[in-house]
Amino acid sequence: MAPSLRPIAAEVVRRARLERDERVLDLGTGTGSAAATALGQGRRVTGIDAAPGMLEIARREVSGATFHEMDFGALDLEDATHDVAIAVHSLLFATDQAAVLREWLRVTRRGGRLSLSVPGPTDVTPTAIYAEIYRRYGIDTSGRYPTAGALAAHVADAGWENVETAVDGSTAIILADVDAFRTWREMGSRGAQTAELTPVEHGALTEEMLAVTPRDVGGRLRIPFGTIYLTAVKG
Repeated sequence: MAPSLRPIAAEVVRRARLERDERVLDLGTGTGSAAATALGQGRRVTGIDAAPGMLEIARREVSGATFHEMDFGALDLEDATHDVAIAVHSLLFATDQAAVLREWLRVTRRGGRLSLSVPGPTDVTPTAIYAEIYRRYGIDTSGRYPTAGALAAHVADAGWENVETAVDGSTAIILADVDAFRTWREMGSRGAQTAELTPVEHGALTEEMLAVTPRDVGGRLRIPFGTIYLTAVKG
């Protein structure tokens, strides 16, 4: 997914309105796309992720940023130490999103900013094309993808102020071919709702999904993955 997330990362960083010499925290940095975009003008950029494999790639490909293996919901950082917190599609993976948003607030200075993205709303996410297949396999995606209004309320409840959102329904996961699609499924197929599926069932699920996945004019597979952007300020 990394190539598909790069333009989203660039937009999250643009919306953060970064200034010179700021301390920027990239939460759920993955391979470091947002961290790389945030570099420059004397900024100190730190990427946080719990996946050592992702961090290995980030450290190799993004010089100038610092990366730490850490749970972004329990940051080993002092209060009010960063000017800006950015997060590209990582909030989705938080078990307790409210607690995570409060933790991000804690490490941001007063007047500091939050800029993030999440997939959504539902009608422009994978559920839009896979809903019937998910139903047959007992996969419940209800409530997984927020509306812009629900996300804004959630962030405000965590203590952030001046919350603003925007929706881009055109973003998508672009996969080059069938092999890339199967790799995508293998890497992301062990969530709680599919953990009990056998390898045979996982294979069947993948093939059913593949059969209904749209292709673009170049023959690449295009999975809808709309984006909600959100910005906020620590009062």
